[in-house]
Amino acid sequence: MQYYNDTENQKAAGVLFFLLQVVLLLIVYGFVYTSFVAVKLASEKYGLTFMAYMPVVLALVAYPAVLHAGRKMFRQSKMLRAVGWMTGWASLIIVLLYAYLSQLTGV
Repeated sequence: MQYYNDTENQKAAGVLFFLLQVVLLLIVYGFVYTSFVAVKLASEKYGLTFMAYMPVVLALVAYPAVLHAGRKMFRQSKMLRAVGWMTGWASLIIVLLYAYLSQLTGV
């Protein structure tokens, strides 16, 4: 008969949380990459300067900081809040990138 073990459950939750962070990072960076490509194409078509890349670079730098803050929340036993924090910011960054791209190209 197996007994309930808090330390093993905490380790398993930590591994699952880390895997969630990796998956979310890959998803957000996939959208950031496509945004870089779209800004490059828009720059060539409309003659934009390098400043057009700034929101995409900001998203590239900001999301790891969000993941770090989520990791700190998770270690403070605020697990559900940490998951909501990361997924909420991921969706907000993706939506804002595509809103920026639609404004940039005039779609």
